[in-house]
Amino acid sequence: MDITHGSSREHPVIHHVSVSQPFAWLRLGMQDLLKSPADAMFYGVAFVLMGYLLISYFNSAPQFVLTLVTLFLLAGPFLAIGLYDLARQHEALRGKQRVSLLHSMSAWKANLPGFTLFAALLAVMVFGWFRVSLLMFAMFFDTAALPSLDAIMLNAFSPDNMTFLLAYFGVGFLFAVAVFSLSVIAIPMLLDKEVDTVTAMVNSVQAVYKNLLTMAVWAAMIVILTAVGFATFFIGLIVVMPVLGLASWHAYRAMITYES
Repeated sequence: MDITHGSSREHPVIHHVSVSQPFAWLRLGMQDLLKSPADAMFYGVAFVLMGYLLISYFNSAPQFVLTLVTLFLLAGPFLAIGLYDLARQHEALRGKQRVSLLHSMSAWKANLPGFTLFAALLAVMVFGWFRVSLLMFAMFFDTAALPSLDAIMLNAFSPDNMTFLLAYFGVGFLFAVAVFSLSVIAIPMLLDKEVDTVTAMVNSVQAVYKNLLTMAVWAAMIVILTAVGFATFFIGLIVVMPVLGLASWHAYRAMITYES
């Protein structure tokens, strides 16, 4: 399968989109899912298995659990490259040919230098958040006797834990906003065009800034739907993550066009 990787000579144009557009993106994502459910849900199953692995392995260390759940959300856009490629294939093939799961699994090769640098930058941010989260646990709890995850959840709204939760999720929110702003357009752009990582990230931040309210709605929808997936003991992620990944490609297409 040969899907053209666009030239870097094309100049990206950022558009303002309506606050109602995220609902249209979800609808388009669902339509793409229904066109190739097995291919899309392959990635959903991968997210589910990753969730089970994190919970089972770190169940006795809540400082890692909360961090890794947060990172699950932060790293989602990068892990969804294959889903972006499936949506791109649907767009290019227009139903004339079946999409290729294998092609989507190697889609990162289309811009190897760009994705490699983005992965490195994401790893730096992930490591930074990891260290900050450990520091916050050390500040609020006796590190020699850290509470269990069940104990934290059971007493989440007790006066003793409220300060910790506000601080922890406040800082986590800032990390999440930074990663979302840098990646929401950058990763699809790296897949679509021959651009460098910095250019893609700059355009991503500019697109978020130009569509601040719309992107806030989109981010909220991502968090809510992902939380629903978590609440079903990850089973819901089989559908939720593919729909969000496919819809994110349509978000990129709605906000970015190119001029020669």
